[in-house]
Amino acid sequence: MLLNYFKIAWRNLCKNQAYAFINITGLSLGLGCAMLIFALARFHYQTDRHHRNYNHIYQFTSRFSSSASDFRIQGIPYAFGQAVRNEHPELESIAMLDEWYSPMVTVPDGKKADKKIKDKNSKGAFVEAAYFRIFDYTWLAGGPQDLDQPGTVVLSAEMARRCFGTTTNVIGRVVKLDARVPARVVGIFADYRDNTDLAYSVMVSWGTLKEQLFIRPENEPFDNTNGSTHCFALFNDRFTIADWDRQLPSFLQKYNPRKIKETTYPAIPFGQMHLSPEYGGVSQVLLLSLILTGILLIGTACINFVNLATAQALKRAREVGVRKVLGSTKPQLFWQFMGETALIVLVALALAISIFQYGQTLAHTYLHGSFRFTFYFSPSVIGWVALLVALVIVLAGLYPALIVAGFRPVVALAGRMTVQQAGGFSLRRGLVVMQFAISQMLVIGLIVVASQLNYVQEKDLGFRKEAIVTVGLPNLPVQDLGKMNAFRNLAMTLPDVGQFSYSMGGPPQSGWTSETTVRFDTRPQDEPYATQQTWIDANYVVLYGLKLVTGRNLQPSDTLREVLINETFAKRLGFIQPAEVVGKFLHKRVQDGRVVPLEIVGVLKDFNQRDLKQRIGPMFLTTYATGYYSANIQLRSANYSRALNQLEKVYNQVYTDNFFEPAFVDDQIQENYQQEQTMGRLINFFAGVALLIGCMGLYGLVLFMVVQRTKEVGVRKVLGASVSSILWLFSSEFMQLIGIAFLVSAPVAWWILKGWLQNFEYKIDLNPAFFLLALLVTVLVALLTVGFQSVKAALANPVKSLRSE
Repeated sequence: MLLNYFKIAWRNLCKNQAYAFINITGLSLGLGCAMLIFALARFHYQTDRHHRNYNHIYQFTSRFSSSASDFRIQGIPYAFGQAVRNEHPELESIAMLDEWYSPMVTVPDGKKADKKIKDKNSKGAFVEAAYFRIFDYTWLAGGPQDLDQPGTVVLSAEMARRCFGTTTNVIGRVVKLDARVPARVVGIFADYRDNTDLAYSVMVSWGTLKEQLFIRPENEPFDNTNGSTHCFALFNDRFTIADWDRQLPSFLQKYNPRKIKETTYPAIPFGQMHLSPEYGGVSQVLLLSLILTGILLIGTACINFVNLATAQALKRAREVGVRKVLGSTKPQLFWQFMGETALIVLVALALAISIFQYGQTLAHTYLHGSFRFTFYFSPSVIGWVALLVALVIVLAGLYPALIVAGFRPVVALAGRMTVQQAGGFSLRRGLVVMQFAISQMLVIGLIVVASQLNYVQEKDLGFRKEAIVTVGLPNLPVQDLGKMNAFRNLAMTLPDVGQFSYSMGGPPQSGWTSETTVRFDTRPQDEPYATQQTWIDANYVVLYGLKLVTGRNLQPSDTLREVLINETFAKRLGFIQPAEVVGKFLHKRVQDGRVVPLEIVGVLKDFNQRDLKQRIGPMFLTTYATGYYSANIQLRSANYSRALNQLEKVYNQVYTDNFFEPAFVDDQIQENYQQEQTMGRLINFFAGVALLIGCMGLYGLVLFMVVQRTKEVGVRKVLGASVSSILWLFSSEFMQLIGIAFLVSAPVAWWILKGWLQNFEYKIDLNPAFFLLALLVTVLVALLTVGFQSVKAALANPVKSLRSE
């Protein structure tokens, strides 16, 4: 019986190839795109779940509250871990970790030049040995047992292969960190899967950071928080999260009494960190929106099937009548048509899997950040795919099968089937409205996202960004001033170099600032808000074209002496006229505990020191030569390749143990909006898919109308109707449906996009023109789709049309 159903289904598909092609294409696109979306969501929801203690791991974070803002970061004070151990020995495992960005590892070779390995996209970390009692690693050689000693390191298998060419016989070998600190390899661990937030290729003992690198002073004050310093703990029945929250006020009173009103240290379940945007994680709203998009794409594909299947039902009315007269029951006919649906869905699934596999390749090439993922197969995936296929079969096939199986044989054989008996127009109209509402929302979305990204690229950020390249300096606790002067002098002799400046972290919008509090002039207390600080030399303002509102530029100096502040800081200090603040002093606490007075010598016009998602905040800039980590170089020539080659030669003369890694400022700024650009690409793609599927549904409906109104068109033509009037006969109804869809989609799209734009402090307005343009696009696409069948019907010979009836 089942084999017979599938034979009949296959013959019908071969007989109605256009119908089969449209249905299979629509379902395969919907399923393939939905599977990609669901795989992306699964990737994020499964991040780091392979750790056995996943549900008991907590990460301590920092929260800074003031009357103006509420700021949260993953970073905690350097001494935090030891303080928690002192107060709560009942916690089984507490581990500190300090991230090391773009680690450079050197492999000494006595016979030739040392081998240098560095990847700007990778991360290393300094960790306490307890870290490996909290998180699970697979060890290929050695282990973390000796990681409590200074000068020891464990490597990932990939890093070991890059350093030594193998993962075997490397225990005990020595590498140099940042080309200066030797470290003995004590372990090799298996490479990470992609879905982890802990992908560190080099993990160095905490004692190395403290005793040999000297990057963090032992007496660093507790109120100094660095975003790269993290603390993890395993909570247990003896000490729960409720216990931590209860004792937190007394903990703050003991260790950070100066900031007790505005600072706290919440412990967050480790599993929540990846899905918390305030801590740099992925937005659950974004993931749920993508999942909804996948469901809607499947829904539109199923709507297509219903439209086309019911349009085909009239053609098969006599077949159903004959089968019923010969003894077929309603359940038998129902399952026959469900079998046809199942066959179509299974063929579509095969194509969808190909789309899914190809989509993964495209995802790795074109998607970045939160949208990049790797699919990991597990047996549960088969169950989910089977459930998805069964659901699609039911959604797509149930209604058409019930309609066809319910035909009355006498009416069917007599050829008197009506539109209502074949499913009616009302349902199809509703389905087409739904399809085009989804398409219009996506089209409106792509227009708004593209406009916002264009605004970001074109907006005046308050500084110069063209033809400026930055080059990183060695990662040293104190820079070598002699080498810095030598590099600058050599670079300035090059004909392609215009200006040269040093700074803490590159361009004004690099994000390389730190938060601090300062006391203003004669006021007795620190200002009750965090202020951004960064180090620059005297050439920085000129090189980047920063504008002075009042006062003068900084004088050349290697130490903290004078400061420039921005307009926002002057206003927060209470000065309406910026000139009134010049000559006053900021009092800043430095690492050794001293308070240094810094004279305000000028006020800079506000510039965007962070991306356009964030408001311009109070900021001061001052000289501090040993804290510079970036060289900023303005190029005169348009021949960038020649200029960079010349710079690399002089850089390598001075910094023989470091890598020359130039980065253009405009490229760095674009990286801030990588996620938005990727989202724009996805919206473009999904809008195209939704429009294509929607047009297929529209084609199915117009096909149904042409078949049903053949006699009417013939009569109209005999009575003198023109081709244009026949075209309007078919098009007008669809224009009404698109108009209704627009009335549904426009308010929903406005609400969603208004919420998305709230992520940007500086943004475009939601112009009505965006919505009208989306309406125009869908109208044009619909007219092209309807036009083919409409023109065909309008040009048909009315004699043949009337004779067919």
